[in-house]
Amino acid sequence: MRFKVIIFILLFCVNGLYPQDSKKITQKFFPDFDLDIPTPAFNKKKGFTKYEELISFLDTLQKNYPYVFSYKFIGESQKGKKIPMVFIGNTDNEKPRVCYMGGLHGNEPASTEGLMFFMYNILNEDSLKSLLEDVNLSIIPMANIDGYEIQDRYAANGQDLNRDQTKLTNPEMRILKKAINEFNPLVMVDFHEYKPYRVDFVKFGEYGTTSMFDCMFLYTGNLNVCPSIKETIENVFLPRAKQQLDTYGLKYHNYLSSKHKNNKVYFNLGSVSPRSSATSFALGNCISMLMEVRGVGLNRTSFKRRIFTTYSLACSFLTTTIQEKSFINEKLTSCHDFPEQIVISYKKKKSPYKLNMIDVYNKNIVPIDIVLHNGLACEATKTRARPNYYLVEKTLTQVVEKLSILGLKIDTLHYDELLEVESYIITSQRKSPALFQGFYENIVTTKLETKELLFEKGTFVVPMNQQRSNLAVETLEPEMLSGFLRFNVIEPEDISKIHRYVLNKEL
Repeated sequence: MRFKVIIFILLFCVNGLYPQDSKKITQKFFPDFDLDIPTPAFNKKKGFTKYEELISFLDTLQKNYPYVFSYKFIGESQKGKKIPMVFIGNTDNEKPRVCYMGGLHGNEPASTEGLMFFMYNILNEDSLKSLLEDVNLSIIPMANIDGYEIQDRYAANGQDLNRDQTKLTNPEMRILKKAINEFNPLVMVDFHEYKPYRVDFVKFGEYGTTSMFDCMFLYTGNLNVCPSIKETIENVFLPRAKQQLDTYGLKYHNYLSSKHKNNKVYFNLGSVSPRSSATSFALGNCISMLMEVRGVGLNRTSFKRRIFTTYSLACSFLTTTIQEKSFINEKLTSCHDFPEQIVISYKKKKSPYKLNMIDVYNKNIVPIDIVLHNGLACEATKTRARPNYYLVEKTLTQVVEKLSILGLKIDTLHYDELLEVESYIITSQRKSPALFQGFYENIVTTKLETKELLFEKGTFVVPMNQQRSNLAVETLEPEMLSGFLRFNVIEPEDISKIHRYVLNKEL
């Protein structure tokens, strides 16, 4: 095994510190496309579009297309760089709203370059310009400016912004969430790149393997997300995107991530956690996807191919939204009929699976036998009745602030009221053994106890008949993987200040 690891490292540690595809792998599987791409990165021999170049690029588009293109700054990064949000097309409220985001991880440059290419072409190509009358489009091309400037995954403080979707520790994530929720998209797509070479893969093939997919589709199997969202993605959006990718010989798969534990490699399919954007926005009753394009660590290898993959997906999702807007609206409207039960815990379906990968030594595609933990096929293991309201005592202002950023509407009691509620009783409690985003998670189990309590005027009330109410479930229930208790937004003793109201009386 030690010999295999050495060979694996020698095969890929070329061109400085970046592991690259070999020329033979690139030529055989990922030949670059012959394209003229008018983004600033292609006015130089190396590197990617810098922040100042992005702003200049946006200024030029705004000057040339003032009636259909504009942008504004929605806030600042930790280092004081202003974050731009672009608006293209018809701002009529009756038009379907689509939001794209790129560069949330700073070392995934094809996401930003691909969206810049998309912006340019939709304003210039006759086949695309006609779409602008029928859509209200918003784009955040460089969400993590500080990380992007140095091609680093993380924000300036070393935190992963795509693991901060509910804790909302970082200013960038608070700004992004607020701006996107105010825009209120029908469809939200977060563009990323993924790392094709992983240490886990050294166990496979002759001397290791690498991923063969130009892109992977990441969407949610979270059981508290309205089922119509997953169905619409699988039956409407993905077939058309795949058809588009097939046209250009681009390879795809649903998103797989690997994890090494106890000398075994585990593969997870799909997303379930609101820590990531795909689930977070879907919980707000929005068609939500995260696109992973093959690219982390490849520098500018196959860069035009990666940009075109991002561009093609952006075109496909936009066209599908316009063509199917009535169907999508109908499906999302049906999501307002909330179920009687919420899911507290679940298990993923496990099954054997053959995954095709590229053997880096033989340069062939080889099938790998793996065990798949399928996040798109989960089974509930614990449920609770869905409350009609959550009641949050007045001292937990940080909870209400974060719920508001997540797009939830919060009311207050206008009088002191004696109410029968369900309160949480912690039955077990421990800290996670490893740090996550700089903190140890609170892992608890609870039971419910029915009580009659006097609530003071001004107690916060979270109605559960609103669009984004499933985010309240995922953040306020104590056992949730991305809940405020788990994420140290509140302490275990604070859980006694959050209550569930399940009676039918309107508060």
